[in-house]
Amino acid sequence: MLTIPVTIITMIYMLLLTVVYFGKERISTIENKLYANIIRLSCFGIILDSVSCMLVIENMINTVYFRFVTLLIFIYYVLWSGLFLIYIYVISFKKNNSDKDFYKKHQRNIKLIAAFYLLCALVIIFLPLNYHVENTAIFPEGASVDLTYFVAGFISIGAMLILMVINRKEIKSKKYVPLYALLILLAVATVIQKLNPGLILTTAVECFITFLMYFTVENPDVQLIRELYKNKKIIEKSNEDTSRFLFRLTGDIKNPVKQLLDLSNDMIKMNDKEQLKEAAKYINSYSTQLDYLINKTLNISNVDTQKLKIFETRYNVNNLFKEISIHIKEESKENVEFNYNIDGSIPKILYGDAIKLKQAITALLLESVSHTEEGFINLDISALTKYNVCRLMIQIEDSGIGMDIEQVNSILSLEAEDLENIDIENIEENKINLKIIKKIINVLGGSLLIKSEVNKGTTFTIVLDQKIVETQDNVINKRLETYEQSLYTDKKFLVIDEDEKELDRIVEILKETEAIITSSVYERDCIEKVRSKNKYDLIILDDEMPNYSALNILQELQKISGFKTPVVVMINDNKEGIKLQYLKDGFADCIMKSKLESEIRRIIKRFQ
Repeated sequence: MLTIPVTIITMIYMLLLTVVYFGKERISTIENKLYANIIRLSCFGIILDSVSCMLVIENMINTVYFRFVTLLIFIYYVLWSGLFLIYIYVISFKKNNSDKDFYKKHQRNIKLIAAFYLLCALVIIFLPLNYHVENTAIFPEGASVDLTYFVAGFISIGAMLILMVINRKEIKSKKYVPLYALLILLAVATVIQKLNPGLILTTAVECFITFLMYFTVENPDVQLIRELYKNKKIIEKSNEDTSRFLFRLTGDIKNPVKQLLDLSNDMIKMNDKEQLKEAAKYINSYSTQLDYLINKTLNISNVDTQKLKIFETRYNVNNLFKEISIHIKEESKENVEFNYNIDGSIPKILYGDAIKLKQAITALLLESVSHTEEGFINLDISALTKYNVCRLMIQIEDSGIGMDIEQVNSILSLEAEDLENIDIENIEENKINLKIIKKIINVLGGSLLIKSEVNKGTTFTIVLDQKIVETQDNVINKRLETYEQSLYTDKKFLVIDEDEKELDRIVEILKETEAIITSSVYERDCIEKVRSKNKYDLIILDDEMPNYSALNILQELQKISGFKTPVVVMINDNKEGIKLQYLKDGFADCIMKSKLESEIRRIIKRFQ
């Protein structure tokens, strides 16, 4: 029998499908539940076909067993077509509705379809069934056969075609591919069976459609969903930590601003030269604080992963600061309260010189301990993360005796050449002073700020960029990104423009394309995103930005291995005469800002 090899092959791949699909936990959606039942039913159908073949080989055609198996095969045909019809109904009307909303609205229709096919399957059992043999072919006859072909063929396929017409706008969706394949393969199988009646292909076709559905049904891994939920919790915690950090930083900025305003008002009334000089020292100090907070701490647009000081060794951030805090608690005086807080969003593992970092922080804390007789010492660690860089902001605050303005300025004014002769490799802990600490922090690639008032206390702030070590969490995030890309296959555009209003206009126009749009006001974002292996179909750059021109960015991008994305530059009308030069420089096209809307649409048509 020619049916036997087809049945064996079908059984093999259905077994593989069953193991692969049921071997992993899946999301409990209507589509997945239907598909799971279609797999079970298809496996049942191919087993029935196998048993039927064995009975024919054993010449048991005229037995009650063969009649029973044949009836079960006809019932299988009806039930499989009914389940498949319900699946087509679901994908036709569910769209973006939740399972709960969809089922609430359509449960009556689904139950009616299910009841109709179950009733037909029940009726088939009681209808007459005969068969006769011609050569090697077996031809079933009778009312049960007629009802099976009428329900599983005419009614089911007719209903599916009607659903396709009703939902014709979505017929290009990959979810309809199994239906197209079913219609084509059933037609081919019918022709083959006409030419060769001994070759029964209906069950094999339905199993193949079931196998094909695996690649069209949305089957996200439950582990990924759990990681998404975990990631959501981390983001919520990170947002809380960031809010607290920004609140504290706002206070740090407000204070020097207020002092500058007060000093400037006082200076208007001053006539004494010495008083003016003294006021100038404070203005210099407060200006340094503001410059540090804005440019060294908050301004993450200047993060350049290429210039980052990379250390080969790794360290656990939490463990490092726990060790430091335990040591300082032991050293603190009885009347001094030591408080320790670390931002939960800081990556667990970073690359860096943990020994020198611990040395510098411990020395600063011991400086606070030695000058604080009562009150508090606080150690706060916050972070801003961008690309694969973590900017650590370590703040040590005490209520000690403080320092005068000249001491502070003398430390902060030290340049690299002033610290060249200081040996930091062989030095005892109790002999580390502020100059040595500043040298250590410089060597690590960080910066130090000191704020202090006599008899009020001192605040030390260290800002240090560290490379993030790829951990299991990072790997999971990449898997989530890969899964996201598999869900959204639209084109990806990157737009860089420092003018926020102009940037918003461009993004609004690009949204018409249904592309995934990434935008930024920071020039380096473009370079770092591409370096981080983000893929884009088009990059649009403003020509004139504060730190880099579009040409500078293009030249940096062209140094990145494998970069082939077209880059379009936006220029003002006064540069229209040199458009050709921009194209010679390597830009794919130029956009005139005075015709922004029409030019963006032209670019979309060209590169879509």
